Amino acid sequence: MKNLTGLFIVAVVLFTGAWACNVSTANLSSLKTSKDEAAANETTTYKAGDTIYATADVANNPGKVTVKMYMIVEDAPGIANVKKGDIIPNSEVKVDIEKDGAAKYNFPTYPTTKGGKFTVVADMLNEAGEKKDSKSVSITVQPGSDVRSSDSDDDKDDDKDEK
Repeated sequence: MKNLTGLFIVAVVLFTGAWACNVSTANLSSLKTSKDEAAANETTTYKAGDTIYATADVANNPGKVTVKMYMIVEDAPGIANVKKGDIIPNSEVKVDIEKDGAAKYNFPTYPTTKGGKFTVVADMLNEAGEKKDSKSVSITVQPGSDVRSSDSDDDKDDDKDEK
């Protein structure tokens, strides 16, 4: 009988330990970037004027978390007053998620965007505001046309025609 009781206690301890290892906490299971709101076509390359869409999936969430999404500069030589690691102004949003769900993000670029390499970041924060998980995706934005310089070139051509 002692052997059976001892065996039962060992089995309970092992089962409890295995169960505890399988119970996971809330996390960001994925972060995907796309050119469409539905995230049907995942991509990391954009043209100036495109809207950058991102979806961060929250999994194993027993309660409420906040997903903070933003973009940081990696290499953007044509953009004044920014350096590597800077958060792009007006790119930060916070989305509250109850249970499992998806945090949606979008950031429109201008047709005159200078282009460069950036990182889309999703940070998952608990109710106390502590960062519990993070995912990021590197993206590239191709430079657009400088509308002002092409207008001034047209004006120069008009001046030549008038003379």
